[in-house]
Amino acid sequence: MRPGSAENLTAALEAMNSEELRAFVVDALARLDGGPRGDLEDTLLKRAAQGRSGWKPAPPSAALVEQAKHFATAAKRVGQGDPAEVDDYLRQAITASLAGDHAAARAVFDALLEPIGNADIDLGQDETVDEVLSVDLQECVRCYVAAVYATTPIAERADAMLHAIEAAHGFSYMRDPIEELTTALGETPPDLNAFLPMWIERLEHDAKPASDWESDHERWLRAAVGRRDGVAGLERIARSTKRAEAARAWCDALVAAGDWSKALSAYEASAALVERDYSRGDFLDGAALAAQVLGRKDLPKKLEAAWLGAPSLLRLLRWVLAGEPSTTTTRKRAATAFAASPTKAPRIIGVLHILMGEVEPAAQLLAKAPGLGWSSGEHAGHVLFPAFAWLLGGAPAGSVREGLALALHRPLRGEFEYEADLVSEAKAGEASALSSPTVVEALQRSDVMARLSRDDRTAMLKAMKAAAVHRTDGVLGEKRRRHYGHAATLIACCVELEDGSGKANATSTWAEGLRARTSRFPAFQEELRAALAQARRGGAIARPERDR
Repeated sequence: MRPGSAENLTAALEAMNSEELRAFVVDALARLDGGPRGDLEDTLLKRAAQGRSGWKPAPPSAALVEQAKHFATAAKRVGQGDPAEVDDYLRQAITASLAGDHAAARAVFDALLEPIGNADIDLGQDETVDEVLSVDLQECVRCYVAAVYATTPIAERADAMLHAIEAAHGFSYMRDPIEELTTALGETPPDLNAFLPMWIERLEHDAKPASDWESDHERWLRAAVGRRDGVAGLERIARSTKRAEAARAWCDALVAAGDWSKALSAYEASAALVERDYSRGDFLDGAALAAQVLGRKDLPKKLEAAWLGAPSLLRLLRWVLAGEPSTTTTRKRAATAFAASPTKAPRIIGVLHILMGEVEPAAQLLAKAPGLGWSSGEHAGHVLFPAFAWLLGGAPAGSVREGLALALHRPLRGEFEYEADLVSEAKAGEASALSSPTVVEALQRSDVMARLSRDDRTAMLKAMKAAAVHRTDGVLGEKRRRHYGHAATLIACCVELEDGSGKANATSTWAEGLRARTSRFPAFQEELRAALAQARRGGAIARPERDR
């Protein structure tokens, strides 16, 4: 939006009286094309029907319902239909639902949704029907389920709802049918307490574990049991199924209730229950978060348990840096982590060596790193190379090192690890999110730069050059043109650091040798020229006082 337009729009709306606002809405609707106008009309009708006034729209006539049925019959006969007509009929069905005429809504949805979903009626789409329909399909399915619920005798309701959901399966994602039903009706469904046991019994019939992942029926069963039996029911399902999704629902319910003490126990129990490593890490993180919110003194132990139970660089640094430790404590924790390391990932082992002040082993890991696979979770390159560059010369503005150092300053995020989304609104003001540390924080806390020897500096630069050569040979050998720039940047970074000044000389024997060896790759040569030009403009090296 244009600068200030949001504020102006808010002020304009507040300045208009009700009549002026109504006139504006009518005028705006008239200016819109069919699809956007239909969306806005649907939203307007829903807001009004579920508002405090008690207003309901007029339901469609019986004749229109019959027209929809005839249209569906004819469309099935020829195998295709006009999406504009389908849009209109489905919107009429939504209007019927808002009006409380669930019989009419069900009749139209029954006639259209299942044959379209089964491809008995082709609407001209390439893949999915939302390409050609403008109506809100999620709302259609929601209203369909509500219509089936409202028009089916309670003894047959569970089977009828399942059939309706399966008939409309291709139109939307149904996370929890009861929640969708409540949303469609705008209130708690009638007879819900009597219906829930029947719904649970019906789902239990089909909710048999068939894979490592929770099925739709299992998810719906868990939601229904949680609705009926609360946290106790969720705990029962988590312990019986040992599924991560069920255990997470149990823990999240306790967090939402603000019961962090029980949440801590639930997280630790869940970590012991589940079989997937990344899920175990989630729950160990949750236990640490609960300990943090509760202000427990054993938080470092909980963070250490998360690192040992599901090793990652993020979990390692959370533990190593817990409580703003001294340099001595940081190095001691790194040594403890190395001695009991549950992983051999070069990226993590290399960082531990650096934090312990053992540069040579870390340099060997970088020197042996393959030229391809830098994006993998174990490759040493994306962490050790910029770490060495930062330790050797900082990250002056304008230098090649400045760009590489971004990886060190960027807060770590785990691929499967959740953060502050665990926290209920009631706890938002507390220490309610685990830290997202950076690699550079760990390097600073362990005071590595100030302790480097001349041999350490030589070993790091030699390893960086080896890694740059391997990367260059790897991307050129496989003609990975998108990564030519990265290989050239690594070479330029080494040239920046060659003479210890932080600014590349006009010539570098090592770089010239690489340039000559790769002369048959003009695209790479262009990237290398640009990177070396930046290196020659780069900033001076930043050193600790003792080295100046």
